[in-house]
Amino acid sequence: MKRIFSFLMLLALIAVACEKETTTDYQSAIKLDKTTAEFGRSGGSESIKFTIENSKGGNVTAEESAEWMEAVVEFNSEVVITVAKNEGEAREAVVTLKYEYAKEVTITVTQEANNASQYDVEFVANRFEGIYFGTEYSATPNYYVILSDIGAKTDGSPKANGTYYFFDMYHSTVADEELPILPNGDYKYDSTNSCANLTFSEEGSWYAVMDANGEYAKSGEFKTASVAVTDGRFEAIVELSTGEVHKVVFEGKLQTTIGHVLSTFVEDVEFAVEGATITASLLGDSDSDGQQNWFIEAKKGDDLFMVDVFNASVESCAGLYQMMDIEGVDFANRYLPGLIGEDGLVGSWYAKLSGGTIKGDVMAPMGEGAIRIVVEGDSLTIEYGCKDDAGNNITGSVSGTVTVKDLRE
Repeated sequence: MKRIFSFLMLLALIAVACEKETTTDYQSAIKLDKTTAEFGRSGGSESIKFTIENSKGGNVTAEESAEWMEAVVEFNSEVVITVAKNEGEAREAVVTLKYEYAKEVTITVTQEANNASQYDVEFVANRFEGIYFGTEYSATPNYYVILSDIGAKTDGSPKANGTYYFFDMYHSTVADEELPILPNGDYKYDSTNSCANLTFSEEGSWYAVMDANGEYAKSGEFKTASVAVTDGRFEAIVELSTGEVHKVVFEGKLQTTIGHVLSTFVEDVEFAVEGATITASLLGDSDSDGQQNWFIEAKKGDDLFMVDVFNASVESCAGLYQMMDIEGVDFANRYLPGLIGEDGLVGSWYAKLSGGTIKGDVMAPMGEGAIRIVVEGDSLTIEYGCKDDAGNNITGSVSGTVTVKDLRE
């Protein structure tokens, strides 16, 4: 009996010993900046930082509970979670962070469902342009609106590589002609072309996509359509004659003017071009005011830079130039902003060439700002700190070897 009792006591001691060996007395801890990561249906990556309190050395590892995501620990201080595009329902999983001396922690990862759009095309316009005709052609005031990605030409026609939606709209409100804003309201497509209040006509409303040569890649008439205009927002639902349904949205100032934005850019542009071929042409004092006109043209590959400046020197075009006030009389140390003339681009521009010529699908006129020209021997550098006529910052520098031409008559 004593032997049995001793044996049972031995088993109990062994069990207690084993329990002590498997119980972890954590001396460290993983502290997360956040414990959740949320993703849209397109997926993407998010970095979540963490710290190891009372670190004992060694690395933190990550494990994922689903194949549609990946978690990678970087620099032993953050975990980068990358999620694939979701083609189905909303989903959820966890990432577990493990460290030998700390209790594991989890991050909950969620992703929204991929709800298929009811529209064949969803187009967010970068440009809102148009002309307010008032009652010039109709009893109801007429607002002609153009929505596009790169803007229309000065005559309202499409540019190469652009996408366009045209709306011939009518509203009983007579606008301030100096600041004609498209009035709020729900506009209906009118196939009878009645020019009635809160309609847009079949005759002047259409859709087009242009190719690189300025030819029509696509075009279409409206079958049914509606437009909702609220303060600073234009939203159209258009069914084309082909059966495609397009949702078209613009958010911003809904001002119709006779002029059009010339720049095709919708964001800031920065460049640093070296090794350009540069020509500086002295055109002379055409206005007999003592100011010499210098026209500088720099090319590198398909990049073209044009600068039209005025100074008092017949020796050099170097100097710091501010934008010219077209209505002023002082041309000294001024540059002519980018304009469209009878023969094409005039003044100061940045443009892309296509086949050696300007197609007009990538270009920005230099507007307000400053341009510095530095000449050292046969090297010339143009430094830009300008804005285009769409308000984008156009900044950077162009440098290269210069050839000087005296073209004075």
